Amino acid sequence: RKLKALTDQSAGEFIRSYRLNHSRQLLEGRFGNMAEIAFEAGFSNPSYFAECFKKQFGLTPSEFAKQ
Repeated sequence: RKLKALTDQSAGEFIRSYRLNHSRQLLEGRFGNMAEIAFEAGFSNPSYFAECFKKQFGLTPSEFAKQ
């Protein structure tokens, strides 16, 4: 309940947003391909990773990496 009060996100949403921010940093640093970045960030399914990434940042991971 304290996490929800502080961040206005559930525990699962908070962890997902943390993982997505970490993956964004990996993409900016050109760490590897999308599947490697998804697994490094803690996502076991690259397509779910791409879906969540697009929902949070408005771009697919590939589009974000091209910028």
